[in-house]
Amino acid sequence: MPVHPIGKFQKFDEKRMTKQMVFEEEKSKAFVLNFMPGQHLPSHSHPYTQVYLLVLAGTGKCKIDDHEYKIEKGDTIHCSKEEMLSLENTGTERMSVYVVLAREPKNS
Repeated sequence: MPVHPIGKFQKFDEKRMTKQMVFEEEKSKAFVLNFMPGQHLPSHSHPYTQVYLLVLAGTGKCKIDDHEYKIEKGDTIHCSKEEMLSLENTGTERMSVYVVLAREPKNS
C-alpha cells in the first residue's frame, strides 16, 4: 500500500474547486477537495454511499440537508447515503477537505 504526503493533493485553481484523487478501490474512494475563498461544492447526494470528511485546512461551512455547520481544520463530518451535502469556503484562506466515499451494497 502506498504512502502519500497529503500536501501533494492540495492543488488549487483560482477559477474553480479542484478534486485530487488519492486512492480508488473497488468499493471506496478517497480524494481531496480544494477550495479558494468563495468557492463551493453544490448540494448533492451519494446513493448507496457513506461519506466521511476531514477538514485539513481552512474554514467554511457544510450543509447537510437543512442543517448548516461551521467547519474548520480538524473537524470531521459524516454524511449518510440519504442526505444532501454541500461545502463552501467562507474564510479568507484556502480550504482542503479529505473525503472518503464508502460504497454499500445496493440492497442495503
